[in-house]
Amino acid sequence: MLSPHSPEARRIASTWWLMFALAVAVYIVVAALIAIAVLRRGENVDDQRRRRFENRFILIGGLVIPIAILGITAVATVVVANDLAPAAAATQPQVQITVKGEQWWWRIDYPHDGVVTANEVHVPVGRKVDITLVSDNVIHSLWVPELNGKADMIPGQVNHLRFTATKTGRFEGRCAEFCGIQHARMEFVVFVDSAQDYQDWLATNGSRTADATRAAAQRGEQLLVTSSCAGCHTVSGTPAQGVLGPDLTHIASRKTLGAGTIDNTPDGLAKWLDDTQSLKKGAHMPEVDLTAEQISDLVEYMKTLR
Repeated sequence: MLSPHSPEARRIASTWWLMFALAVAVYIVVAALIAIAVLRRGENVDDQRRRRFENRFILIGGLVIPIAILGITAVATVVVANDLAPAAAATQPQVQITVKGEQWWWRIDYPHDGVVTANEVHVPVGRKVDITLVSDNVIHSLWVPELNGKADMIPGQVNHLRFTATKTGRFEGRCAEFCGIQHARMEFVVFVDSAQDYQDWLATNGSRTADATRAAAQRGEQLLVTSSCAGCHTVSGTPAQGVLGPDLTHIASRKTLGAGTIDNTPDGLAKWLDDTQSLKKGAHMPEVDLTAEQISDLVEYMKTLR
């Protein structure tokens, strides 16, 4: 949060620093008063003068100063909140993305570009991004601290999160609202690309993958489209058109599996297929009785899905 890389995150960080500065000032004043009280202990002070001082101290220290501090922070917070509200955006977003909170992963759709993916978002640097946030299960909350504040996903309600990234790189996010047993393993990643890299990513992920050529990969493809996998997952250009689980069309291009649960390597994918529940207990992916050879064939096939 204190390393902002968008104007929106910078506004939030500046508000935090203001509150921190006021808190430090209050701490210093209170510590100084405690020190003065300790040093003056035992002094003889006229009772009437002391009462007048105490009354003024209570009025100023207990009423005027707290009202001033709370007023400053309230005004600053309201101003920043209004500036960050989607309705306050001066220009139409150039990149539109829909993110749906699932249990426990993120479904991502680029409605104008024909791209569907999971858990990882790519955006271009320097362009205004609008993320439409939805959920049809429980309340989630998307938070990428370096790009903007938290935004809730509430069933039956559509919210928006907007930002303009000013630096390329990888920015980590997660669900910030407790949503069930695997809430802690519901990570979200934003990759901010250069304009050309972003267009290349869209072109690659908007097209179907190449046909499997190796025998093991072909066996894996046949297994995927004829087994229960096809009932939950989509692979573009194949009979697998399920919508319950993540779209697998370009799964090999993603960095992790299970919303950050395990690295997306051949070994990690084999472990995920072999015993999902040991890696992410409560995940909605059912246990599938696969042999070691079948898992190997599926891994070979999924490696081609780029």
